[in-house]
Amino acid sequence: MVHSSGNAVEGRRVTALTATPSGPLAAPAPPLPAVDWTGYQPVEFSWSALPIGVVADVGCGAGNELVNLREMGHSAFGIDLDERSLEECRSRGLRVVKASAHALPVRTASLDGAVCKVVLAYTDEARAMAEIARVLKAGGVGRLCYHGAGYYVRYLLAARTWKYRAYGLRTLLSTWFYAATGRRLPGFLGDTLYQSERRLARYYRRHGLRLWKATATREFLGFPVFIYHTVTKVAP
Repeated sequence: MVHSSGNAVEGRRVTALTATPSGPLAAPAPPLPAVDWTGYQPVEFSWSALPIGVVADVGCGAGNELVNLREMGHSAFGIDLDERSLEECRSRGLRVVKASAHALPVRTASLDGAVCKVVLAYTDEARAMAEIARVLKAGGVGRLCYHGAGYYVRYLLAARTWKYRAYGLRTLLSTWFYAATGRRLPGFLGDTLYQSERRLARYYRRHGLRLWKATATREFLGFPVFIYHTVTKVAP
């Protein structure tokens, strides 16, 4: 089912700032988040709705979701481009492959489920959504979590440093350009996009996905911060 791929995804993930110890004997301080997200992530959203079977985690990172899926009885494997994350997964005994979200190394209509947790923001979302829909079999379930506009509005207005505030503004402008033209800005200017309910609904209709459940979440200034969707693949 899985084969290797050398495709690259245009984008990068943002890492949190890390506090500096106060002296040579001081213990390392815990990471200092750019923005506090307490209260914005619903505790009831889990992977339990996935049918037991073969499940891919698209953008698996260090493999935490793969561990959860394996413990639930799924035959789970991860897909990512970051070599350090892949090595961490392998050290934990997890099945992973290096590939792009734009070209998943999986046969069409072969997966019972797919997980994609806040990864779409760092891809060309239209291409990535088409791939997730392609690999799900009829009746297959996708558990998908996205960054909404409110995530980056909070970066713009509440981040601890000007760099993260600029990142929030850049992402908002980049997404508006993408929504208007269907093209990403070049280089780092277009490396991140927020997702919207309207664009997601259009992708679902186009690729035979049905929105089964949208988990209610806390908003920021009227904008969604995280978007949690469960979708099913409709039989052709």
